[in-house]
Amino acid sequence: MLNIPALIKILVIFSLVVIATVKHVHLGLAAAVGGIVIALWQGLSPGATALAIFRELINPDLILLVILLTAIMAFSVAMKKSGAMDAFANAIAESAPSRRIALAVAPLLIGTLPMPGGAIISAPLVGAMNDDDSRSPETLSAVNYWFRHNLELIWPLFPAFILTAGLTKLPVATLIVLNLYAPIVLFALGLIFILPRGDKAPSGARYTQESVPHKLEKAKMHRLVRGIAPLGMVLGSYVVLDILWELLAPHLGLDANAASLIGRYAPVLCGLLIGSRYLVKIAGGPQIFKKSISKSTLELIAVIVGIRIFSALMNAADLAHAASTELAGAGIPPIIVIALLPFISGIVTGVGIGYVGLSLPIVLGLISSSGIPFKAGVVIAGAFGYAGMMFSPLHVCMVVTAQHFKTTLPSMIRRFALPLGIFIAIASVYGAILMAVSR
Repeated sequence: MLNIPALIKILVIFSLVVIATVKHVHLGLAAAVGGIVIALWQGLSPGATALAIFRELINPDLILLVILLTAIMAFSVAMKKSGAMDAFANAIAESAPSRRIALAVAPLLIGTLPMPGGAIISAPLVGAMNDDDSRSPETLSAVNYWFRHNLELIWPLFPAFILTAGLTKLPVATLIVLNLYAPIVLFALGLIFILPRGDKAPSGARYTQESVPHKLEKAKMHRLVRGIAPLGMVLGSYVVLDILWELLAPHLGLDANAASLIGRYAPVLCGLLIGSRYLVKIAGGPQIFKKSISKSTLELIAVIVGIRIFSALMNAADLAHAASTELAGAGIPPIIVIALLPFISGIVTGVGIGYVGLSLPIVLGLISSSGIPFKAGVVIAGAFGYAGMMFSPLHVCMVVTAQHFKTTLPSMIRRFALPLGIFIAIASVYGAILMAVSR
């Protein structure tokens, strides 16, 4: 019988899943079916395959992940219905020291709320800040799209970040610190290349002292505090509770897995509860949460479940280890695969959860069996996956932004292609440094 290398099997199934998603097959369904096919192809029995799926479906980590993502999406919808989203946006615009900074900060901060196609929320605000028409539609579209995604690799409310933390088993704080370089580099590159100081902006294009005083008046400060209060409560509570848990957990004698689960999910769920209580208070009742579980939320849950099944079956069939051994024997550097798989996944899915879910189960196996330092491999995979997602014409945020500003996708991509290429180069150097110091 023909002995097909594990790497070829992975690439075949990976390609079929990618083709299926391009043909608009649901990502979760495509991933789950792909996982089943490759597990059977690798020689796992139907009974063992079914058992691996069942164990994943009752896995407390998956159940808590679904609960958390549902809570985050419901909170985002409630922010919009309660008017807190508008207050948040207005506070940002009013408090920025200049129009240039406001144009960058507005989509960045509104982007902290993970809503599918959410760039359409920040796009009108970005357009309104260009009231003197000093910047072109192509520039404004690139500004809205670029800065909205600056926090993608470190924000603990993003589904892709949550899934990365779950798959890697890295503490949230550790993953944030590892990728903290990314938003700093991305924001700086955006200001330099997409919003340069002299980018067709006359002297009057900056906010004047009268429009935004250096020292905020009490009324403006009050509006600022009210605008950021809901999200501030979520994140503030999360940080405090996470620190308390880290201090308390070692003294409770809990099983390591149980302690890890509580640490990953309890603080952020409690933070969302506190923020939601505040939204209910300012809205005058819980009606803002009515119908907050939408079709898009259910689709996201289905994607998560399908991806986790794919990951579980990859592990059960031990494919990543087999592929890593083959790569070593063929002389192909595993680091190339670790970078390219997430990049391709990001391009063909156009969503963060797509490049994480499709490629990370394979990547993690390659990292563990190739001798590449774990944290360095995670950083490189994340950066290349992010870049692929940002380049993808399937990215909903890119599409809705182009539609809003009545421009084209190629013209948008031309505006941010250079800074994104520089980001990949910087991330590669950073990853190489991490590998060097970790050996």
